[in-house]
Amino acid sequence: MRKLLAAVAVVGALASGSATAQNGAWSYAYVDGVATATQRNDDGRVTATLTCAPPTGDIIITDYTLGRNARRATVAAVRIGAMSVNVPMSIEGRGRNARVVINLPQRPPILAAVQPTDRLSVTVNNTTHTYEEGGPARMREVAYACWGS
Repeated sequence: MRKLLAAVAVVGALASGSATAQNGAWSYAYVDGVATATQRNDDGRVTATLTCAPPTGDIIITDYTLGRNARRATVAAVRIGAMSVNVPMSIEGRGRNARVVINLPQRPPILAAVQPTDRLSVTVNNTTHTYEEGGPARMREVAYACWGS
């Protein structure tokens, strides 16, 4: 009984410290001042995250699908709808664990043009990963949660 009560207390504590919403393949959480949207594929594997944390307010796009295609790349094109910006990127990890990390500066201008039907994509070395529907809305949600802190 004590173990059950302890488990309920832990789950309750976790739930009280985070807000979670679902939208298709995207999930959103705000935990300890960090806003995060996570996209998963049909197998449940994380394919991308959008995060933002004060005080810098930078939005960090982490793409787990482009790592192998990003060798020697230093710039990525981030596109929302018809608007695109080229930004510096880095690669973290190696082999299957390689991921592309893109820091968008605080309050990137491409968020101002977001329309409900727009798609979010990242292109590195002529390889594009287009994220699931709702990506721009999730990016806006992450940004506003971060900037409002």
